[in-house]
Amino acid sequence: MKRTYSLILILPLVVTFFLSNGSFAEKYVHYTTIRGDSLDIDSLAFSPDGRTLASGGFQELLLWNTATGGLKAMLTGHTSSVKNVVFSPDGQTLASSGVMFDDGPRLWDATSGIHLRTLVADPISVNSLAFSPDGRILAAGGFTDGEPNPGIVILWDASTRQHKKTLTGHTLPVYSLAFSPNSRVLASKSSDGTIRLWDTNTGQHRTTLKHLTGMGDSTDVVFSPDGRILASGGWQEIRLWDTNTGQHKKTLTGDISNNVHSIVFSPDGSMLAGASRLAHLWDVNTGQHKKTLRRPIYPEGPIENVIFSPDGSILAGWMNLAHPWIYLWNSVTGTNLQTLGSTDFVGEVNNVVAVFSPDGDTFASVSFKGTIHLWKLSTPRPVDHYSPALPKTTANQVYDNAIRSIMWIVNPEVGEGSGVLIDKKSKLAVTNAHVTGKQNTIDVYFPAPDEKGELIKDRNFYLTSKGVLKRLGYYTKGHVVARNEKTDLAIIRLDGLPETAREIDWNATTSTTKAGELVYILGNPGGQDLWRWTLGEFLKDHGNFLHLQSDVFGGNSGGPVLNKQGVLIGIVARSDKHMNALAIPMKYINRLLSESGLEHSRTRR
Repeated sequence: MKRTYSLILILPLVVTFFLSNGSFAEKYVHYTTIRGDSLDIDSLAFSPDGRTLASGGFQELLLWNTATGGLKAMLTGHTSSVKNVVFSPDGQTLASSGVMFDDGPRLWDATSGIHLRTLVADPISVNSLAFSPDGRILAAGGFTDGEPNPGIVILWDASTRQHKKTLTGHTLPVYSLAFSPNSRVLASKSSDGTIRLWDTNTGQHRTTLKHLTGMGDSTDVVFSPDGRILASGGWQEIRLWDTNTGQHKKTLTGDISNNVHSIVFSPDGSMLAGASRLAHLWDVNTGQHKKTLRRPIYPEGPIENVIFSPDGSILAGWMNLAHPWIYLWNSVTGTNLQTLGSTDFVGEVNNVVAVFSPDGDTFASVSFKGTIHLWKLSTPRPVDHYSPALPKTTANQVYDNAIRSIMWIVNPEVGEGSGVLIDKKSKLAVTNAHVTGKQNTIDVYFPAPDEKGELIKDRNFYLTSKGVLKRLGYYTKGHVVARNEKTDLAIIRLDGLPETAREIDWNATTSTTKAGELVYILGNPGGQDLWRWTLGEFLKDHGNFLHLQSDVFGGNSGGPVLNKQGVLIGIVARSDKHMNALAIPMKYINRLLSESGLEHSRTRR
């Protein structure tokens, strides 16, 4: 017992070393690419439930299914490029506006895509469009043509779609709008160097704040999450204002060399991020400049946009033109977690747009000529079990139930692959015959937890800690006990199993998965972190293979394909660069088990 105890202690120590070196950060994995007819996309927005992505391009507005990447609806009618796209807080309505005196903001049914109304109170070129947090008001900010004071804000009643108020006073175009969290105050920022605060019920002007900018007009104004502070971007600085008194509270500075174009509060309001050639972080309470965020690729390019992930753990920043790199930083340490671009995107980019889904599990980005890339977190985010408003998603449930049945197989003669435990009592697992190759014995690793109970995903840790892992059961040998080269299947028997191992949920019946349904693919894609999942769409059962549309990689071979109930329907066989994947259906696994005479369990858990 004493020796076992000491061995258990070794694993957390090794894990702590890897954690301190940042080896276990979750990454966004590209899972589908979608593209409309527009040469460029100027706006992206997720619906509140994250199931729909709206993209605005030249004279078109498209709605996409975020799970499959399929087109849901094409919305036509705009006469110029769609610059602004916003969902109402309840997700029922979509608002959009074009640039340069388009016919006016338009309202659409967010589910069907049916055009509800074109809102034309006054001719206006719209720069900013926003719903109030309570969903009652839609506001548009921009400018009119030929007026002495062209800066203008128009308010509509979102329910009746009737014009409420036209707010005037800005002498130059309005470029940014922000509602207070309680929806009672609207802030408008203009290139005339002023910020005006308005009462949204009466339309009355409350106060004017002065904050000059340098060259360029598109600087932001944002409210803190608690509504007590208003932040505005300016020339080489950000100013914080007391929203009750209108008094200037703090000026945030640092190594800023230009206009601060984009600013955003962290979800908890403790930090403020800004973009001015470089991305910066400030402590809101003290006003102290915390970090300048560095980049491993194109370090001198101007960062012009920043956004926080919904939980505040990640800050994303990107350039608008020419260079298609999007940088993801840890918002606490400032370390670069991931750079999306270059090898992920193709060609020069005319406009970069990116957005997180409301739950943060999905990231959407635009690259060459209107191509949209959708990314998923390598491991679904943990759910706050103390919040009844945040139930576990299907993806989380499937992952949690199945991941401890997944194996990483290392075969020096062939390479790497995946496998899945189908019978814990008999220690039987299934993988591809091409993963085992001609070898009768292979190395098998099971997911090992760190001291916090989270799975270790770094490949080097497993390869360099084989002795510790073996004693704890996370490394073992697998021996091929049945093989069929024609169906590319192999059954292996394991020498041992960790206590945490679980057999996959499976049965002997034919899959009833229908075309268009989602499937979950777990495994260990080559060159990436271990214990990953990706989303796919079931296309058809061709008899010998299950046809899928999914972004899987070498190393996923032998990994399980699960239906939406989390039941095994097959294992990955191969894929191509066009996201067409093939899986070996369950019937062939059953046949090999039967022909080999191996005893096994056919009952579902």
